Amino acid sequence: MASLRDEKVRNGQVERLQKLTPETKGKWGRLSAPGMVCHLIDGLKMALGDVEVASLNKKIYQSFPIKHLIIYVVPFPKNVPTAPELLATAPSDFEGDRRQLAELMERLAKGPAGKGPSHPFFGPLTNEEWNALQWKHVEHHLKQFGI
Repeated sequence: MASLRDEKVRNGQVERLQKLTPETKGKWGRLSAPGMVCHLIDGLKMALGDVEVASLNKKIYQSFPIKHLIIYVVPFPKNVPTAPELLATAPSDFEGDRRQLAELMERLAKGPAGKGPSHPFFGPLTNEEWNALQWKHVEHHLKQFGI
């Protein structure tokens, strides 16, 4: 499974994000391109522990093999409801937001190994799990916008 920890993989996603414009239309969902960038910012802030998202207390998702399958194997489904905390950042300056997204990806990738913040579904995740999950999240939204 790919991960933001892999510099080549991370740089590839950042390069693809450079192809996104504020006018790029999504193939599904309600997010605009600027809104999607800000949603990814909020997701990375959650992974870094900068934004706390309330637990949904879904114990079934917090143990093997379900947790492993969702993080590493099964693709993200389309049109899944999003926690309001992950839609908190309002688009402002598209270039600045895109730059912030790349910086947060780098920050997560360079983070220490070991236990990280809790995820609302999966509970506590390691930095390795967060890097895989955030790669998958960014990838999902790049595909949403045809990039």
